Amino acid sequence: MQVVTIGGFKGGTGKTTLACLLGVAATKDGLRTACVDLDRNTRNLSSFLTLRRASRLECPDHVMLMDTEEDSRANARPRHAGRLEPLVRLAAMDGYDLMIIDTSSGNLSDVYEAHLLADLILTPMNESPADLHGLFTKAGQPAAPRINYREMLDTVRFDRSRAGLAVQRWHVVLNRVSALASRISNTVNQRVAAIAEEAGFESTWSLRDRVVHRALGLDGRTVFDMPADGRLTMSELAGRSEVRALLSLLNAASERVVSEQQFAA
Repeated sequence: MQVVTIGGFKGGTGKTTLACLLGVAATKDGLRTACVDLDRNTRNLSSFLTLRRASRLECPDHVMLMDTEEDSRANARPRHAGRLEPLVRLAAMDGYDLMIIDTSSGNLSDVYEAHLLADLILTPMNESPADLHGLFTKAGQPAAPRINYREMLDTVRFDRSRAGLAVQRWHVVLNRVSALASRISNTVNQRVAAIAEEAGFESTWSLRDRVVHRALGLDGRTVFDMPADGRLTMSELAGRSEVRALLSLLNAASERVVSEQQFAA
């Protein structure tokens, strides 16, 4: 089983949209897919999966971390520390091909664990200087965010190396890309490309800004579902192609160099 973690500490970049699209695409391709929603505030991925089931659309399975009594207390700050790894192992034992983990924007321990367990990390961002600084500015620099995603990934990779695990593949996904180039978008793209080698992520991928993607929360439909009139628009066909290109990364994700059981020990 491969684990894909979709992360980034900045909100509004499209993490859940990407999780929804990949989950449906993988399921349509015949992969037994589990989706985990770690965003306890919005639960948008959970809502999307509920809408798809209610609409009787083909749907990835919804796997949840159960709250403990301590998590349910007033003013508690749930962390799910150590509970994600057994869930991943059980899903693998149960025969799942793929697990997609949609993380929250906060620096909770389950977000770190989701990245630690990943075979492939996808980080969506908009063509925006705010997203660029919020995700990739080094700690200690003037534009660096208080909670630093790049610093966390460095820690994840160091910890995996100590555990004898392969370095995961890490890709940036430019989301809501405009059909018309602008000076800002060109500048952001150039800076992302310049940062790639230094930060340690591979090539960037793009998802165009499409009305159909924005409507995911209405009834759980995606570009992979046939419209009522049975006709797909050129935009929907292009959207399918973009998501399938991302899905192809699964075939190239790094292999773990030790077993899950050894990692658990």
